[in-house]
Amino acid sequence: MSVPTNSATWLLESGGRFVVQEAPFPSPGDDEILIQNKAVAINPMDWKIQAFGPHLPFPSHYPFILGSDIAGEVYEVGKNVTAFRKGDRVIGMTNWFLTNNTRDSAFQHYSIAKTSVVAPLSENISFEAGSVLPLALSTAAMGLYPAGRLGLPLPQTFKPSPISKIVLIWGGSSSTGSAAIQLAVASGATVIATAFEKNHEFVKSLGVTTVLDYRKDTTIYDLIKAVKETPGDFVGALDAIGEDTTWRACAEVIKGLGGGHVVSNLPTGFTDVPEGVGVVGVDDTAHLASNKEIVEGVWGHFIPEALKNGYLKPVPEPLVIGKGLEKIPDGVDLCRKGVSAGKIVIGL
Repeated sequence: MSVPTNSATWLLESGGRFVVQEAPFPSPGDDEILIQNKAVAINPMDWKIQAFGPHLPFPSHYPFILGSDIAGEVYEVGKNVTAFRKGDRVIGMTNWFLTNNTRDSAFQHYSIAKTSVVAPLSENISFEAGSVLPLALSTAAMGLYPAGRLGLPLPQTFKPSPISKIVLIWGGSSSTGSAAIQLAVASGATVIATAFEKNHEFVKSLGVTTVLDYRKDTTIYDLIKAVKETPGDFVGALDAIGEDTTWRACAEVIKGLGGGHVVSNLPTGFTDVPEGVGVVGVDDTAHLASNKEIVEGVWGHFIPEALKNGYLKPVPEPLVIGKGLEKIPDGVDLCRKGVSAGKIVIGL
């Protein structure tokens, strides 16, 4: 039987341009799955690598294939894989960031993913909608659950009992923010969030108790007041945007509450942190698969069941800009300009 051909959207050089070219056809290892991609999503990391490549230590070589979010059909499974079979509809997180190998990248027709970060996708959810979830859920999980961060209990696939814990999520309508809200609510926490005013109803639909517009001059004061008026113990803030201004805003809220933790999607660069405030960057999402308790609780248990019963929503809305690998550069450019309450997706 002849081996299928593979193509990918390659970033030719650090800070360079994207070009569609032939790519190696990968084979899965013992605990891996080869997925024929039907949709891929664009993340801010993708445009930042293209724009700031000369100043970044990753990827380690060029040309390279980027991308982390995939949805598609299982094409081949490794010899130890029993939970999936050829033809299954799935979503998954590729992990080139850890391996520096293009077989583990998303922007191609065939990608490799570890079984621990792959989940079934039911027929009532499109590949385009499913593709918005993988990296966002993984990143949010690494902010919410590890000890020393926000330390919430793992999520449940049905409405959990309240745990009297309050979490602030800055950027609730973003991809990671909407994933973090759903996970935190599924853990039984009370969630207070920020979002652009036109996205408040969307954020409320995910289960937040209070949502405030981050652009107002009184936002810091209003958030402090909201936390104080909400029953429960405040465990900290998750900065889902990951910019210098957003983690600092979270830190000001924490300072006003007497101290505590900020977990930020900005991995490093925390200077002049207010006294009594601890800031931790989520720089280890790529290592989620090695955190057995969290990856099994989130990917092994919560995502499959919650997608199936509708408790987990595939949000934000996929903004599908076309079909084909040649559309990926356009998607990266649009992501760089900024997207509100949506995630750019390309069909394949």
